[in-house]
Parts: sequence; structure tokens; C-alpha cells
Amino acid sequence: MTIIMLSIIATVALAGIIVAITPYIMPPTECFTVTVPPSAKQDPRVKALFRTHTIIVSVLTVIGMAAMALLLPQADDVSATAVMFFSTLAPVLASFAFMLYARKQVQALKQAEGWAATESRSAAFVSDDSIPQPIPLAWELLHVVVVAALVGFALLAYDRLPDQIPMHAGWDGTVNSYADKTIGTVMFPAMIAAFMGITLALAHWMILRSKRPIDPAAPATSALAYGEFARAQSIGLLVGGLVLDVTIGVSFFLSSAGIIPLGMAGAITTVGALIFAGIMVFVSVRYGQAGSRAAAEMRTTDGISRDDDAFWKLGVFYFNPDDPSFSVPKRFGSGWTINCANPKAWALIAGIILISVAFSVISLKIAG
Repeated sequence: MTIIMLSIIATVALAGIIVAITPYIMPPTECFTVTVPPSAKQDPRVKALFRTHTIIVSVLTVIGMAAMALLLPQADDVSATAVMFFSTLAPVLASFAFMLYARKQVQALKQAEGWAATESRSAAFVSDDSIPQPIPLAWELLHVVVVAALVGFALLAYDRLPDQIPMHAGWDGTVNSYADKTIGTVMFPAMIAAFMGITLALAHWMILRSKRPIDPAAPATSALAYGEFARAQSIGLLVGGLVLDVTIGVSFFLSSAGIIPLGMAGAITTVGALIFAGIMVFVSVRYGQAGSRAAAEMRTTDGISRDDDAFWKLGVFYFNPDDPSFSVPKRFGSGWTINCANPKAWALIAGIILISVAFSVISLKIAG
């Protein structure tokens, strides 16, 4: 089994881990997207739902990893892509399906137990100076430095590059597709790094524009916990993104120059993706979604201070026309999602789709 295969399987394992533990990293007042008092998570019925979710996702992740290990070495490109796609997607779909089931169970339990927001919804003012902040968006300009360096190397080395540039290799590392040397093919590694930089910069911007979930029962501590989480996520995105930029750009440039095989470039890139995934898993486990681990430790009351369940459709789509927020922390999962009632959010999604489609079209043309 090649390094590429091992790295991909390890990346799938990390993705499966974060999906499997999702219920455990959510804020203390959220259980399968339902607002509950923190003590509800100690209810045996809720604990059983947590365990069942983790077991289902873990089993599917292991099955997917085994399928990849058995099938990838002898699969063609189309079959290999299908195996990786379904191995990665199956745990995610199972998690979502079980979340919908568990959500109904918790909603029924909430009604039966009479859990409702009874405390004041007002929160004390918390100064921005007293809590950690995400790093400034200007840090994303480091992507520009990497892209500029790749462009410079490509231009300086253009005349010394071979007339045929390797563009694709099989699982055994044998190159099976070449493209004529042009400015486009030589600049392709820089284009990939630029695309990654733009995508991650937009994700960073969403963190900066996100609504801050302040718990009225513990305004200062919840603000502190969220601030630590948002700062760690922004740093993780930047560091992980730069790792991807460098591994993708430099390794494929070296393969174009014939210094390393294309298969090795793919292996290095996959390791870069593994490092990125590892950083995100670490942040999620260390802080919990929206700083939930720290928030749970610092919360001293058991009441429900705010109940926003009505604004979450299917538990994962936030729709609140009265909320001017562009994005909000996810109710199930790690990171942020858009406010679907905000037209500006859909404009951003449309822009990301257009950028992705344009990059895909250009990539296909360059690859011939």
C-alpha cells in the first residue's frame, strides 16, 4: 500500500472521529440541536442516544477504511474515486439521519420534562477588550506570499522545465497523463494554492462576521469560551491552509521540474491534508464547538436562558430574518454556518460556487 493510500485512509479516520464525537463537543445547552438544560445530558435516555450515534458512525468509518484498504490498490481512477466518496460520505449521512431521529426523541423528552427558557434573556455587556478575538484577516495575505513565490519560481525555471508536464499518476505512482508545457501548466501549482487561499480566507472572514453566542446565565464566561474557540479556529485555518499551500504548490512544482516523481508529490500533498485535518480535530476536541468544553466547566446554573430552536430548520439550517448576523456557530458539528435568511450569505455562497466552477473548468483545460 502506497503512502498516498495510507494518508487518505488516515484522513478519513480523522474525519470519522470528529463526526462520531460531535454530540459530545456541542455546547452544554444543546443536545442533538435541541436546547436543553445542561443536566439533561446526564439523563440515561440522552446518554444512550449519544452512544448509539458514536457507535454507528464509528462502525461505518471503520468499514469505509477497510473498503479503501482492500479496494484502492486494484481500483481504476473512477472506481477509486467512488470508493473514497462513499467511504467518506457514509458516516456523515448516517450522522445526519440519526441526528434527525435523536432530535425528535429529545424534543419529546423536553416537552415531557417541561424544559423551557425561564430565566431572563438579557445578558450583561461584555467588552471586546476582555475576551480573545480571532486573528485579523490580514494574516491571510501570507497566502499571497506563497502564491507569489510559486509564480516567481515557475517563471525563473520555465526554460529549464521539460516540454511535457506530468499531470496525473495512478495509485502506484506511474504517470498516466501529460500536458504540453505552457504558462498555464507551469502556473498550475500556484493556481491551486491561490484557490485554497481564497477559500480559506472566506472561511476566516465568516468567523469574524459570526454572531457571538452569549449565554445570559453566564455572559462573561461564555464570551470568554467562545473567544478562545474562535481564535483557535482562525489560527488553525491559517496554519493548516499555509501547510496545504506549501505542500501542494511546492511538491507539484518539483514534480513538474522532474526533481521528484508525481506520485511522491501526491503523497506529500495528502500528508499536508492530513496535518490540516489533524489541526481541526485538535481544536474541536480541545475547545468543543463554540467553546463548549470551557463553557460547561464554567457554567454554574442549570436553567435554559435562551431557546432558539424555532430558528433551526432540521436542526442544521439557521433561518432568522430578524437576526442581522451573517453567520452563526453550527448547532450540530464544528465551525460555522450561514444565516439562511440573510441575502448576503447566499451571495457569498454563490460567489464560492462560481469560483469553484471556474477553477474546475480552468483545471480541466490545463490538464487537456
